[in-house]
Amino acid sequence: MSVAVRYNAVAMIIHWLTAATVIGLLIVGNIMADLPNTDPAKLELFNWHKSFGVTVLLLTLIRLAWRLTHKPPALPDHMPAWEQRAAHAAHWLFYLLLLTVPLLGWAMVSSSPRNIPTVLFNTFDWPHIPMLADMDRENKKVMREVFENLHAAAAYTMATLIVLHVGAALRHQFVLKDKTIQRMLPKVIPAILLAIGLVAARPAAAADWAVDAGKSSLGFTGAISGKSFDGKFKSWQAEIAFDPANPAAGHAKVTIDMASAATGDRQRDAALPDTDWFDVKKTPQALFEATGFTSKGGNQYEAAGTLTIRGIKKAVTLPFTLDIAGDEAHAKGKLDIVRTDYGVGQGEDWKDGSTVALGVSITFDLTAKKK
Repeated sequence: MSVAVRYNAVAMIIHWLTAATVIGLLIVGNIMADLPNTDPAKLELFNWHKSFGVTVLLLTLIRLAWRLTHKPPALPDHMPAWEQRAAHAAHWLFYLLLLTVPLLGWAMVSSSPRNIPTVLFNTFDWPHIPMLADMDRENKKVMREVFENLHAAAAYTMATLIVLHVGAALRHQFVLKDKTIQRMLPKVIPAILLAIGLVAARPAAAADWAVDAGKSSLGFTGAISGKSFDGKFKSWQAEIAFDPANPAAGHAKVTIDMASAATGDRQRDAALPDTDWFDVKKTPQALFEATGFTSKGGNQYEAAGTLTIRGIKKAVTLPFTLDIAGDEAHAKGKLDIVRTDYGVGQGEDWKDGSTVALGVSITFDLTAKKK
């Protein structure tokens, strides 16, 4: 079969810039949604989300102007008429959503009672929509909720359309093998893909470490009626890859057997596995996964990742110290959490923190040897 005529360079650039920005929107939006409102990173991510949204809006306006003044290449002759109609409909639906989603987001931000300014990429001020920004506080609450629901629905619709669009492109490339996908691929793509493949094929920079269980501990500290108590997990496993020369390439996974929690108090330890607390029958394990490490100077580091307890997953940043001598490493750190963020302590007597404090510190002291 013959190769379909390509789009021109301008159309390709706009297409792939838009695709990359939309992916950034989805990633930042998902991370942002998982963070509690008390996390200062949420506001920063929210501003990046808004910046990507405005970028998508501007790119789409440019792309529409280009599309209306430049005829796109015809679809391949062998493509059935129904599929051609579906492809055209999908493209125009994309244009509609690429305009609607950021416009609804702009309206949602403009009608927010909090009146948080939008600074694109921490550089350029972006105004609120005056008609919405000038409303009284009660009307703003109502309109913001309306725009928020519409924005979310439109975003999910666009995500679904992206999956269908990518699936159709892969079908043409690998099932029908008609090279339709090359209409939007620059000729340099094969070289780029080869370079990416070579980079990905390189051995991981981070070294693997084996934790010495006899010299390591994982525990927690809480308080009941103002009196502090310590606990520990008797059973847990850790997989760690870390290189101090390249901490960003490291990763870690700690799996905790929640039924192994012990505080030295028989009554308290008998209650911990129950549904109000760890609910070990339904969720027997907790999980901490670090996706990268950051050096803060000296022996100070931070691990960015997620903590999952009772099936509730939250983004966290874990500070710790690390000292390495030869092939042995010693790490020590503490992560402060609010237990109710993870559904721990659900009974009427526990959830308000008046008896059992809401704040809990998870502590670890690890000794590991390089494999």
